[in-house]
Amino acid sequence: MVFIVCTFTSCNDYCVYNQCNDIDNYAWHKDSMQVFSPIMNDTAGHYNVLITVRHDIEYPYQNLWLFVKSTSPDGIAVRDTVECYLADNRGKFLGNGVSVYEMPVLYMRKIKFPNQGTYKFEIQQGMRDTALAGVRNVCLSIEKYFD
Repeated sequence: MVFIVCTFTSCNDYCVYNQCNDIDNYAWHKDSMQVFSPIMNDTAGHYNVLITVRHDIEYPYQNLWLFVKSTSPDGIAVRDTVECYLADNRGKFLGNGVSVYEMPVLYMRKIKFPNQGTYKFEIQQGMRDTALAGVRNVCLSIEKYFD
């Protein structure tokens, strides 16, 4: 289950990684993989991993399916399917913004990174459109988790 988190994608005091990838021509092609490679050295702390999608009013759907592959430094890969709700039942876009909307989604909550090194997150849109209109950026952020 994916939880909606009310934070901004920009780094705060708890943020240890934040990267946004621009989508060419604001149309996310189904074969275009968004790749993020954070270096994690803390194996004791807990973290939240958030995926943020920035889209405009041209985005045609209420939701967005993402295929996410995360790979640890030792090569262990995990694949997930994540559903992001971008609009309510009436079509009103959720998240922050007026003409460009930002919707952060909690992908992993209170996790530990068991190995030091570079982790790889690959995110692909899982909709039926060959080129998904209205998507401007895809971002990944990692924040320290505190109880």
